[in-house]
Amino acid sequence: MSSLHQTIRAYTELARISNIPTCISNVLVGCAIAGLGYSLNWSIITLTTIAIALLYIAGMALNDAVDHKIDKQQRPSRPIPSGRITLPAAYTFAFICFALALAILASVTIPALICGLILATTIILYDYIHKHIAASALLMGACRGLVYITAAAAITWPLDWQTIAILAGAIIIYITIVTIIAQNETQTDTHPETAKSFGLRKWLAIALPVVALAPAIAIQPNSWPMLAIAATFVICWLLLALRNTITTPPRMKNAILGYLSGICLLDAFYLSLLDQPILALVAIACFGLTAIGHRYILGT
Repeated sequence: MSSLHQTIRAYTELARISNIPTCISNVLVGCAIAGLGYSLNWSIITLTTIAIALLYIAGMALNDAVDHKIDKQQRPSRPIPSGRITLPAAYTFAFICFALALAILASVTIPALICGLILATTIILYDYIHKHIAASALLMGACRGLVYITAAAAITWPLDWQTIAILAGAIIIYITIVTIIAQNETQTDTHPETAKSFGLRKWLAIALPVVALAPAIAIQPNSWPMLAIAATFVICWLLLALRNTITTPPRMKNAILGYLSGICLLDAFYLSLLDQPILALVAIACFGLTAIGHRYILGT
C-alpha cells in the first residue's frame, strides 16, 4: 500500500492535479457562452470537463517528460528526475490521456473534436518549444482560450464569435502575461542577467487586473450584485499576487500559484457578465479548491 500511495502521489504531482478546478471553471465559461438563452446540457458539460481535464493532465505530463533534463538540474524533486516515474511511463501516460480526451470529445460533437484536436496540437507544440522560443508564452494563453472554444463547441455550433473573442481574448492575454512572469521563476531579481526581465514582469503584473476586468467594457450583464462580488475577489486576489511579485526579494512561487488559482476568479467574473450567478459561485468554489490543493500538490 505504501508503494501504491507513492505511485499515486507521483502521478498527481506529474499531472499538477491541484490545477484541475481551473479547467472546470474554464469549461463552465465556454458552455455558458454557447448556452445563453436556453438550459445547459449537464451531461455534455460533464463529458467536456473530463476531456479538458485529461488534455490538461496530458499536457503537464508531456511537459515534464520533455523538460526532464532541465528539471534534473533545477527541480530534482519532480517525479521524473527523482526516479519515481520513468520517462517512458510519463510519455505513455500523456499519450493515453490525449487519446481518451479526444475520444470523449468525439462522442460529444464533431466541432468539439475538431477544436479539441487544435487544442491538443497547441499543447504539444508549446511543450516542445517553450524552453527555446520566448514567444511560446502566447501558445500557453491560446490553450486556455481554446478551452472556452472547445467547451462552447460541445454545446452548439456555430458559435457566438463576438462573445468568444472578447472573453477568450482576455484569458489568452492573462495567461500569456502569467507565463511570461513565470519564466525563470527559480531565479531571483538580484541575478544580473534577470534583473531587467524582473522589472518587466512587475509592470506586467500591475497590468493583470486591468486585463482581467476589461471584458466588462464590452459585455453588460442584467444583474450587477454577483458581478461586483466577483470583481472584488479578482482585484483583491490579483493585488495579493502582485505584492508577492514586486516585493524584494520576490516570492515568485507564491505569486504564480496565486495567478493560477486566480483563473477561477476570472471565470467567475466572466460568468457574472454572462448572467450565470450560480455558475459563478461554482467557479469561486473551484478557486477555493485550487488554493487548497496547492498546499498539497504544487501547481507549478
